[in-house]
Amino acid sequence: MTTRTRNSMAAILSIIMTVIIWAVIILGAFAFIVLSIGLSASLNQGSLSLPIGKAASDISHQTFVFSLLSLGVIVPGVVYVCIQLRRILTTLADGDPFVPENAPRLTRIAIALAAMEIASIIFVLCMRVFVPESDAELRPPLSINPVVWAGVAALLVLAQVFREGTRLREEEKMTI
Repeated sequence: MTTRTRNSMAAILSIIMTVIIWAVIILGAFAFIVLSIGLSASLNQGSLSLPIGKAASDISHQTFVFSLLSLGVIVPGVVYVCIQLRRILTTLADGDPFVPENAPRLTRIAIALAAMEIASIIFVLCMRVFVPESDAELRPPLSINPVVWAGVAALLVLAQVFREGTRLREEEKMTI
């Protein structure tokens, strides 16, 4: 019987992942507030009086709406991916990464990344259709990121590797 030692690098990475999760949540909340104020100003003929000051916007409300929708997909998606990574890092820190739960975690990360990329493409297409010509500089160009899709494919392959590694380890435990 072998004793497992705690992987300190994985433990440190798990802590860093927790910091990243909270940073994304805080920055996402701040961006949501700023975009909401901008949307309110845009809907109010370009200006808004607030207790802390005035807000002005010469950007169309459609741009703010699509930005808020994008933020509503990206922030939860990044937090979800980071939570899954932290769970994987926890098993690694405990010295046992080939647990049955890690393969589905990698698959969920791949699906989340693919969903965020698809949502990004849909938002860009919608912005190009619905954002007025006066905001043409705010209409992002349509692009498909092959690095993200390669990452999705790599994560799906790694999920299969983890499934097989877990299966082989279980078979080895049954062998006398």
